[in-house]
Amino acid sequence: MYIAHKRDDGKQQPLIDHLIGTAEKAASFAQHFGKSDTAFICGLLHDVGKYSDEFQNRIKNDGQLCDHSTAGAKVLKSMSPTIGNLLGYVITGHHAGLLNGGGWGAVREDGSLQGRLKKDVPDFYAYNNEITADLYPPLLNIAIQLADTKPLDERDQGYSFSFLVRMIFSCLVDADFIDTEEFMNEGKITRGIECIFPELEDKLIRYADGLDTIREINKKRREIFEQCLEKAEETPGLYKLSVPTGGGKTISSMAFSLRHIRYNPTLRRIIYVIPFTTIIEQNAKVFSDILGDKYILEHHSNYDFDQDDEQNYNIKKLSAENWDIPVVVTTNVQFFESIYGNKSSKLRKLHNIANSVIILDEVQMLPIEYLIPCAKALEELVNNYNCSVVLCSATQPEVERFISDKIKAVEICSNITELYDFFNKTRIKFIGKITADDLVSRLDGVNQCLLIVNTKKQARKLYEKIKKSYGQDGVFHLSTYMCPIHRFEKIEEIRKRLDDGKKCIVVSTSLIEAGVDVDFPVVYRASCGLDSIIQAAGRCNRERRNDLAYLYVFDFTDEEYKINKSSPYGNYLWQRQSITEILAGKHDDVTRPEAIKEYYDILYSNTSLSELDKKNIVKRLNEGFDKTPPMDFNFDFEDIAHDFKMIEDNDYSVIVKYNDNAVEKINELVYGYYTRDKLRSLQKYTISLSIQEYGKLKDINAVKALGERIGILVSREDYSDEVGIAIPDLLGVAEFI
Repeated sequence: MYIAHKRDDGKQQPLIDHLIGTAEKAASFAQHFGKSDTAFICGLLHDVGKYSDEFQNRIKNDGQLCDHSTAGAKVLKSMSPTIGNLLGYVITGHHAGLLNGGGWGAVREDGSLQGRLKKDVPDFYAYNNEITADLYPPLLNIAIQLADTKPLDERDQGYSFSFLVRMIFSCLVDADFIDTEEFMNEGKITRGIECIFPELEDKLIRYADGLDTIREINKKRREIFEQCLEKAEETPGLYKLSVPTGGGKTISSMAFSLRHIRYNPTLRRIIYVIPFTTIIEQNAKVFSDILGDKYILEHHSNYDFDQDDEQNYNIKKLSAENWDIPVVVTTNVQFFESIYGNKSSKLRKLHNIANSVIILDEVQMLPIEYLIPCAKALEELVNNYNCSVVLCSATQPEVERFISDKIKAVEICSNITELYDFFNKTRIKFIGKITADDLVSRLDGVNQCLLIVNTKKQARKLYEKIKKSYGQDGVFHLSTYMCPIHRFEKIEEIRKRLDDGKKCIVVSTSLIEAGVDVDFPVVYRASCGLDSIIQAAGRCNRERRNDLAYLYVFDFTDEEYKINKSSPYGNYLWQRQSITEILAGKHDDVTRPEAIKEYYDILYSNTSLSELDKKNIVKRLNEGFDKTPPMDFNFDFEDIAHDFKMIEDNDYSVIVKYNDNAVEKINELVYGYYTRDKLRSLQKYTISLSIQEYGKLKDINAVKALGERIGILVSREDYSDEVGIAIPDLLGVAEFI
């Protein structure tokens, strides 16, 4: 008997059973986007290399490793060169990941798809004895399914085919993992959570009905909520939720999604995408409290699954692998790097994005250098994979301008100008150049105030200056020099002091701007782009406790607070400051929708297409398709996965012994087995630093290296409960947050 897997108890899984089981599962996944036969043949052929004597000797007698994933691609190419050239990526990569194409000049040793197809592999042709002709789906069906993958612009055909490869690959690797898992665990693993979405919608509406509607601001929030429910009855497509800060878009966008699924039952999942982990916990908790924790997967680098809840721990941990859960709350990085990744661990979840409602919260935070690849991915998901995309922002960057005009963006709220008029109870004043001492003197007698600056170095210096002048009580610092759990705890303390009317002076980087629900009577913001200024204004008079409040925009004159304009971040900041200054001279109120539109018009007109796709991701994928017969599909999946990094891999990580739990986990990591799960469980205690910052700590032996780019802060004394990690000479230049 040819076997695929062997359990510790000696029980063997027949290879033909594994191939058929994987094929059927892959086909069931792909049926959601009309490619079941295509996925089936990949599943049927993915492990035919295991029919070789060499592989059977390996699995039965612990023999030598041998290539078993090239054989199926060879079989498929012999059946149809065109289909084989495209789906060969799926089969050859189902363990190591999607390969580079290599082109016709590839050689056997280069590790590319075409190189692999030229390799000699162990004789596997015994597969013909078990995989009979009646098991194969008709090639004509597969050809029709492939040809049906059409872009909205024929120039994007290469992109659409490359996206399809990723989708089929996702179906195959998920099916392969699950079929193997079922055998190895005797079918005892429970996966996924079933739910009735109308019941979740009813829960949300009952929650909304219980909210106070006496105050005018809550009446207006309810109005937005009702407009979301009404617009949700339309068909899947591209939507915009342009709601001023404080308008309750978190709950309203979820209401849209749940009602949208009721009226479009082919939709089967909600994916809520958030820019920063800073706010993901708060939104996930809101959804969990209303809808039920078991339906919500919080998936990001800082999340540590609750092992005390054994049943939900297992289900949620498994769901993090493939997102087979009703509501996923994740980050921009996790979402888009999964789309453009090449490893099975990243792509396994991709097929479960099809037929989803995708909410992009704070869409203005998409990095401009990847704006075109992000927009193209959203276009593809709407066009070929029956997704609805909701772009949420108080400062809409009009991402749809980079999406085909054949997809019309539908604005959910019909009275945007009226909404902005109502919620705009904060006036922005540009007070120009000011010294740090003058800024601090403005705080004399002020009980509550938020000051937002552009760099971590500025934040720490200003915090120390304020503390020296007014004492430490009620004065707070926020930046990513603090580990995530520390920031979370500080934000909770800040919220409580604000609610209790106690003294609360906060110095923060921009991390507080994107969705952190705090409400200050006055805010100061260091000069920056209009989008950030308006987001900062959303932390001022958020609950309309005052008839009018002010946000003051200033520019430091002190040399020690200035940012070098020739640095990448300095140039980025200067460009946006310049545009904002122009608009401040033209508009009495720069928070108006027309001012926001003009800001992005100028920004994008001064930005070349190459700057909007700095790694040429979309162009490279389109150029990988040659429609001249026999069609060539030369996609460099491995290179593109390496290049598409929303957060560049030039940071170093330092784990902090923040509390007893952190110390316990660090000891498990250092003195036990070094595993990815253990490392992930420490993310909430981990700080990202530049190479210069990390080097400074290494120079004074403050960090003990754990790996090439990761270390442990040796002494807790080098971590402050006020400001986080202590960097010698305040070297910090990492901008933004």
